[in-house]
Formats: sequence, C-alpha cells, structure tokens
Amino acid sequence: MRIMKIVILAGGPAENFEELIAEHTEGTDTFFVGVDRGAYCLMQAGLPVHLAIGDFDSLTAQEFLEVQAYAEDLQQSPAEKDDTDLELAVLTATERFPNASEILILGGLGGRFDHGIQIFYLVLQARFSKLLSKITLLDAQNVIKFVGAGHHVLTKLPEMTYLAFASLTPVIGFSIKAAKYELQKTDFPLNFSLSSNEFVAENPVTIDFETGIVAVIQSRD
Repeated sequence: MRIMKIVILAGGPAENFEELIAEHTEGTDTFFVGVDRGAYCLMQAGLPVHLAIGDFDSLTAQEFLEVQAYAEDLQQSPAEKDDTDLELAVLTATERFPNASEILILGGLGGRFDHGIQIFYLVLQARFSKLLSKITLLDAQNVIKFVGAGHHVLTKLPEMTYLAFASLTPVIGFSIKAAKYELQKTDFPLNFSLSSNEFVAENPVTIDFETGIVAVIQSRD
C-alpha cells in the first residue's frame, strides 16, 4: 500500500513551495488542499487542487472564478467564524483521510506573526492532539515536527544545517545525546528554546523526555 500524505498550502509566503512539495511527497499518494490564496497558487503551479477552502477574501473576483472552475471541491466559509481557514482545512482533510501518514503545511510561516504562532500551537488544541506526530510545518529554511514524551531518534535532513528544540508545554527530563551540544536530563517548568545545535556528521541524534510536547526544528541560513 502506498503512503498517503496531505499537503496544505496556506495563503502566506511560500517560496519554492513546488520544490518543497516534490521533495517531501516523492513516491506517495497526495491530497492537495489550497487554503484561500493557497488554492490559487497551487493552480498556477499546475498542481491539483483536490480541496479549496477558505473565505477567499485575498482573491480577486476573476481569480476566485478560476479557482472555482479548477478545484475538484470548493468550500467557501464566511469571513467571520470561530475556526481559521487553516483549521477548517486540517479538520476537513483529516476527516476524509484519517489514516494519512503526514500532514505537510506550507505557506503558514514568515507572514503575519499571529498567524504563524497560531499554526505553531495548532497541536495543543485537543481536537488536533492525535495529529501531533503527523503535522510538519515547511518553508524554504525550516522543517518543524512535533513530538510527545518518549525516546526519539532524529535523522539529519541533507539540505539542513541546524537542529533546534522549542517546547510548547513544560517538559520534564529532557535530554539530548549524540548532537554537537549534548544535554543531560533537565526539567523545564517553563517553555524553553534551545537553538543552533547540530548533528555530528550524519549520525542520528536522540532525545528523551518524560512529559510535554517539543517542536524539533531543522533549519538552514
């Protein structure tokens, strides 16, 4: 059985998103979701738009008509609502494909800071908690994944240079092994950020912790 991935392109900055999508979906079946202007960008790139969702207030009337004709399914939401367009996209796509192996979110970072923070903390919402290990945030410089308590083996992405960790909750017993900068078991009662670490050659890095949620960030300049 082929691996199934969901790709969600939001309406924020998305430099080189075509290349990023190709790198991270090779050999998989992919369900493409365009959020607001993200749907138009997918269309312009010649990629499928299996689902277009949002209030589409960032599109001109002509652009909206083009997306409406191109998308397999278009769901227009009101401008004033409880959920963000991205939240609606994640909810709708995962209802259709609950067994998807990964949810790649592009176009969510590097624009409005409040939007970026909301996306970064998405996994803290109870309704998205089961997606913790499936969600990956991507842009041209960063790959961000989320992990819960336990033992995790991290593999270096060839195109990335740096390794960093940021907690979304208090974390107990956090340790880093086999990285350039190791850390003995440490409790963090407040959120923390440990940046500018690195892999040693191509060797995996391991992290362990007893409670909490941590973002694992691989990045480059």
